[in-house]
Amino acid sequence: MIRRRDRRTLLAIFLIFALFAAPGWGAVTRALQSAEIFSPASGHAQVIAQGIADLPGEFAWRAVFHSVDPGAATELPPAGPGFLLVDTGGVLVEDGERSSLLAPAEATYQGPGSSRLIPVGDRPAGLFAIDLVGPDAVADASDGIPVFAGEPFAAPDGRREIDLVRDLLEPEEATTVIGNEAPVLVLVTLGTIRAEATDGAAVSLRVGEAATFSGDIVLTGEGQAPSTFVAAVIGREAPLSAVAGTPGATPQPQRAGMVQITAYACPPLVTPADASSGSCLRDPEVVGLELAAIDGETVRDVGPSTERQGLPAWVNLPAGEYVLQAASFGEGFGRFFVRGLEGSDGAGENGYAAGDSDGYLIPIEGETTDFALDVFVFAADSEATPATAAAQATAVATAATVAATPGPTETPSVIQIETAVPGTEPSPTATVRATATPRPAPIATATPRPAGSPIVNSTAVARPRLGSVDVRILGCQDTIENFDPENCAQSVDGFDIQLVSEDGDIIGIEDATIAADGSVTWEDLVLGTYLFQQPLLLPGAATYYAPDLELADDNSGYVVTIAAAEPVASVDIFNLPPSEDAAPPIEAADGLDSDGDGLLDDDETTIFGTDPGSADSDLDGVTDGDEVAIGTDPLSADGGGDSDADGLTDGDEAAFGTDPGDADSDADGFFDGDEVAIGTDPLDAGSVPA
Repeated sequence: MIRRRDRRTLLAIFLIFALFAAPGWGAVTRALQSAEIFSPASGHAQVIAQGIADLPGEFAWRAVFHSVDPGAATELPPAGPGFLLVDTGGVLVEDGERSSLLAPAEATYQGPGSSRLIPVGDRPAGLFAIDLVGPDAVADASDGIPVFAGEPFAAPDGRREIDLVRDLLEPEEATTVIGNEAPVLVLVTLGTIRAEATDGAAVSLRVGEAATFSGDIVLTGEGQAPSTFVAAVIGREAPLSAVAGTPGATPQPQRAGMVQITAYACPPLVTPADASSGSCLRDPEVVGLELAAIDGETVRDVGPSTERQGLPAWVNLPAGEYVLQAASFGEGFGRFFVRGLEGSDGAGENGYAAGDSDGYLIPIEGETTDFALDVFVFAADSEATPATAAAQATAVATAATVAATPGPTETPSVIQIETAVPGTEPSPTATVRATATPRPAPIATATPRPAGSPIVNSTAVARPRLGSVDVRILGCQDTIENFDPENCAQSVDGFDIQLVSEDGDIIGIEDATIAADGSVTWEDLVLGTYLFQQPLLLPGAATYYAPDLELADDNSGYVVTIAAAEPVASVDIFNLPPSEDAAPPIEAADGLDSDGDGLLDDDETTIFGTDPGSADSDLDGVTDGDEVAIGTDPLSADGGGDSDADGLTDGDEAAFGTDPGDADSDADGFFDGDEVAIGTDPLDAGSVPA
């Protein structure tokens, strides 16, 4: 069942209690494991990769970091069973006839043998190889960077399940990894984590460090920022089955099955026939599902789901027939539907309700063992009433016509832009001249990075999934000290505006619809927070001001938010003439530096082509003077550029103090990006990976 968090929470509390109840902790753990606790993860930890292998004799854990240059494939030499975990970039892993495409923080199980790695994209990829090898090979890192070489241990008998657990811990947050007979390898991939094991061993591990522990391990985040780790666990023995009809045949491993679920909440008027990931909203909380095994007349619950690649899943399922049923639904929902499966009563085309003894049949047999299912969940009533649909349309229309309120009486915060001199090319960037104001959290960083796809939890049966932003640009006669919206008029053209998403993507005016009166509307925007910017002001204006919006923390624009409850934002932007008490430009010893970026105005216009009125012409978080000093392009808004292909973007190089034109700033033989990933100092030739 997907929503059985209480049961797993109680398990974690019980394990922690057992830690302080020593000497019986190990016995309690073994008892819990024998009671069909099949996952070594607890809390919100996830098993991100899993495999089964024979482990005769002695083995040792080994971790090696590999950096793969773009445009070239790398062959990893044969090793023992284990995992490949991507740290940076994207990698295509080819293992015999099987291929896996992995993004950062994703992993795949690798059996004995060699693997071929092909980077995806135009930047180096970094990944950890975590495997079990013989004692004589544990110190051999081949062409990689050695991270950890463990002590030999006697492997447990039989074919064993091997799991890779991953979790992100906030400061002081703790989780438990359930061990078994063999040592557990813990590798920290971000921040610092405190590890305390059953046998009393305790150590703090920083990013790029690893250690092995016996029994169960309590892991606690340390420091002031979140930390992540992975733990490689040799688990329970996998079942074997003899080949039917062949007396005396060598036992063959039984194929274990998996059922993985992605749940979607569907709004009214969407039917099972047209339900899809495009018409319904992904929502893991919309339904609680149970999986039961059918054995003749007996139906047996197989237990709660675990997490796999961020999705609920049941793994290691023996061959047989199963039924997927609904135990509960989110508020307003009442039935679920799975396309492509047969209903247990033969009538599953309309879905099943909560508590219904029927459900969808899942046959795990032969070569068909893994099921990745899209589950669509519908309102308790089969269709929305016309009144409901009309009310939704009215609400959206009302929100779209909300007018801007008059500005405050006190002098507000504004954004200043130097107006282009007639006859010259207009500057595409803004100059910040803002006074103090309550500000939200920063929107942009020096190097925008795409965030993971958010999982949106729906709180009503039907909520808009997309929104729009409607903007009017008005020119004003008065300065900010005497601002009066009555003395402003809407402009039809002569300006440029844009939105910046939370991922750093620029949505320009060319992506919008422009009405005859000059109003600009961006439609079909993903719900969330955007940064509004006006790079080009109306002639004669030096300021743009939005009385209904908050100024961003870095003064680079105004914050615009569209949400499910208010999917339409209507904004008035006022262009104002220069302030009467505007600060004079900075006078340098040998000329003017109006924006204080370290470049003289004459040099900005005649040599570099940057904006003398903006300290950061490309709005990438690094000033023009700093970019010229470190050798990056002050006119390139691509904050993700990597001039020397060392795995660090130019913006990050500025933050770390490394050379964006030299892949190995301290000339110690290791790329700057690899040293940052491992945790060594890219500016100290004496600080190298162990």
